[in-house]
Amino acid sequence: MKQLRIGRDRDRILLPTVRRVDLGFPTEEREFEEGFVPIRSYKDVAQIPVSLRASLPSSFDVVGDIVVFKLPEELRPHRAAIGRAILRWNAKIRVVVEDRGVRGPLRVRQVNVIAGEQRTTTLHIEHGLRYHVDIARAYFSPRLASERRRIADLVDEDETVADPFAGVGPYAILIAKRRRPRVVHASDANSVAVEFLRANVAANRANGVAVRQGDARAILREVAPVDRVILDLPHSAMDYLPSAFAAIGRSGTVHVYGILEQTEEVERRETIRSVAQVEGMRVSILSSRHVRAYSPTQYHTAFDVTVVRA
Repeated sequence: MKQLRIGRDRDRILLPTVRRVDLGFPTEEREFEEGFVPIRSYKDVAQIPVSLRASLPSSFDVVGDIVVFKLPEELRPHRAAIGRAILRWNAKIRVVVEDRGVRGPLRVRQVNVIAGEQRTTTLHIEHGLRYHVDIARAYFSPRLASERRRIADLVDEDETVADPFAGVGPYAILIAKRRRPRVVHASDANSVAVEFLRANVAANRANGVAVRQGDARAILREVAPVDRVILDLPHSAMDYLPSAFAAIGRSGTVHVYGILEQTEEVERRETIRSVAQVEGMRVSILSSRHVRAYSPTQYHTAFDVTVVRA
């Protein structure tokens, strides 16, 4: 069905209808100009074979004015056409990149620009705060915005917080701006991430954030004792859990993340308790929640562990 424009004739407004409608107003038959047809989804304008349309991704990340999405292999030959469709669908998007996965110890995302401006830097706004990001050189996920807000809301006044995988600073800066911590020690092993972290701390005037660069274990030893540790490294956070417990003072909380099948969560809880015991801590509270679905059978899961030194 064609989309038609509302017409105007001197002091009359003319509303197009597909058939005569009796509403008590005068009616007449006339030609109307064709109107703009809104694009409801990039799928509507993606020029790819009909047989592949069912494989088009239904969701993707938006970081600033950059769309980041993963493609199944059968769609990769058509990635440029898909990128152009996304740009046409949303005028606010300036860059489309294909995500080829996070690799290496520094968690760097492998991306290819497939449409739009040839850049991977952008300005992302989250909870009213501004973050300069380079998605190809420092890891950042907009999908954790709600989790970052949840953690920030748990921080009490005058706490000392350690964020040893701070990236460009979304946890640390939000905590410093929303709460009144004594200090948030934000660090990362990635020197590029630390450059952006420093810039974002300054841009948001987050004076309560102390920035460092280095290995998480070494940083945790330097800043101890602390009241709270955020281990936002879901694929290997458990490797750093002993250091996190060791950095806690008389009592405190560690937030440790994992990518787990739901059936693995009970075993992970027991492992956390065992690590705490080895480090001389007693677990007083241990709760968990699903942050988001990671795959059809796995969840990005948060464990909030409150411990007391035995």
